[in-house]
Amino acid sequence: MIADFEEITKELERQPIPVNKYRNVAGDGRSQAFGVVGRRGLPPDYSRQCWLRPYLYKLLLDFGSKHITHPFTSITVNQNYKASPHKDKGNVGLSTVVAFGSYEGGELEIFDGEKKGVWDVNCKPITTDFSKALHSVRDFTGARYSLVYYTSKKSEDLPAGSVRMLNDKWVFYRGEEQVKGLPHPLKGRKKGLGNIIREEREVVLTFD
Repeated sequence: MIADFEEITKELERQPIPVNKYRNVAGDGRSQAFGVVGRRGLPPDYSRQCWLRPYLYKLLLDFGSKHITHPFTSITVNQNYKASPHKDKGNVGLSTVVAFGSYEGGELEIFDGEKKGVWDVNCKPITTDFSKALHSVRDFTGARYSLVYYTSKKSEDLPAGSVRMLNDKWVFYRGEEQVKGLPHPLKGRKKGLGNIIREEREVVLTFD
């Protein structure tokens, strides 16, 4: 299995994933979701990371088809992300977690449920229902990456996603539709004061 992480690691080293400001309560570090995600006040859809990083998404799908034995709609990629105790409330059913990289420590601690205990998940996947099991990541040093394969609770009947080569470039497809960008929540809507304030806050947070 170690060899299966080599290309994923190279891609993450070439271009690290950004910090997800919405996951600052569950932990600290870089974390992004690929595949189907819930969107605040909007129907579920594929993550923008799918079309921003199609080659990385392809590598994640290839790994999942080879090693993940349960259905999944979504994949979270964590890069040096130290998760605080939490439950994955947006997931349903089984999830699989596996870590990799040149790090020490970083064990997965599960506080309750059938898999209660401290687990070394470095190239050793563990599968359970993390929506019901309180869990966290212990302190670590070095470069720690992890992948979480799961089914989003807010999944709907979306066309299958895939990544294909087009004109020597990897491109994300939703069904047969080539995706160049997902619709913006405010597209076609008149900007009210609340939206303007929210956008200004986002600008401030970007440069904070």
